[in-house]
Amino acid sequence: MLGLDKTEYPSGPSQVGRSVQEPSRADLFDDLAQMLTRQVVVYTAVKHAAMAERLDLPMDDFRALKLVIECETLATGQLAHMLGISSGGATALINRLEQRGLVVRDRHPLDRRIIVIRPEAEAREAVLEVVQSVSDELAIMSVRYDTPELETARRFMADCVRMFKQDTQRWLEGRPERHGN
Repeated sequence: MLGLDKTEYPSGPSQVGRSVQEPSRADLFDDLAQMLTRQVVVYTAVKHAAMAERLDLPMDDFRALKLVIECETLATGQLAHMLGISSGGATALINRLEQRGLVVRDRHPLDRRIIVIRPEAEAREAVLEVVQSVSDELAIMSVRYDTPELETARRFMADCVRMFKQDTQRWLEGRPERHGN
């Protein structure tokens, strides 16, 4: 159904003395780029839908909550922009999260006109509990790799996250300021 058997990716430590031709650096990069920009995104979205269901949250509310937790403090307007919804839609969404005790509204410390959203400790704990199953699955999978391979994978992923964070910051900073949201 999902075509899971269509693409085979080597897993685990390299096999010394293989008779199979090693993929070129360009082929490896193409595979990584496809996995990160398409496949991981798609299957992460599915996993997040399952997590939202476990937390009894609509998917948009779960997406918003994850953004607020990751950013720690997020202006209402930034949240609306990141979710692709109107400021009124963001306000309604934040109201729902606030009513459930998952976020709190506050004033920006430097510009009191701006409303910021912060996650409550309960929200972090609830999301961490649901995410724990993914961590457990990754831990089981990681035994196939030796420490240097995991260090390389971690370094690569950290560089990717850094790039995505910088991209996000530039995207948000490139928007005109809107006060009161």
